[in-house]
Amino acid sequence: MISEIQQYLINIRNLYPHLPKVELTGVYDEATESAVRAFQIMKGLPATGSLDLVTLDELARENNEYIMRYQSPGSVPVSSPDFEEIKLGDRRDIVYTLKIMLNHFNRRYKNYAKLEINDLYDIKTQDAIRSFQARSMLPVTGIVDMDTWNTLVKIYDTCRLYR
Repeated sequence: MISEIQQYLINIRNLYPHLPKVELTGVYDEATESAVRAFQIMKGLPATGSLDLVTLDELARENNEYIMRYQSPGSVPVSSPDFEEIKLGDRRDIVYTLKIMLNHFNRRYKNYAKLEINDLYDIKTQDAIRSFQARSMLPVTGIVDMDTWNTLVKIYDTCRLYR
């Protein structure tokens, strides 16, 4: 439970940077108590530094606010035998998602090209996938198969944690 409270405080600090920093330790230490006390003061609650029911409710409410504001919905890896590979010349809705993920990498890393967001799997997209496959130690085919897609989703989701 303490780890969960600490994670709430870490998330809430993204909304209110003046709150004291907390580390995820699972121990109700001095830093956690100080952050709880500062949170209570901010919310006009009795500043005890203790986790009473009102404080817990308010922490949960603020954490939910953070999640609704800043957390994108998670991507879902594919494990269906019906998954169709994505290759050069394909025009499919999934290509939009693919390009959005690759453009996210472009914003974070200099060695990814910026792609035009549309439903066409073109040469530039194929080159970006080849580059991704090489960096991810996947067979470099330029075709998005199930392994490439699942690796892309996993890395994209992980990168989103470190904004």
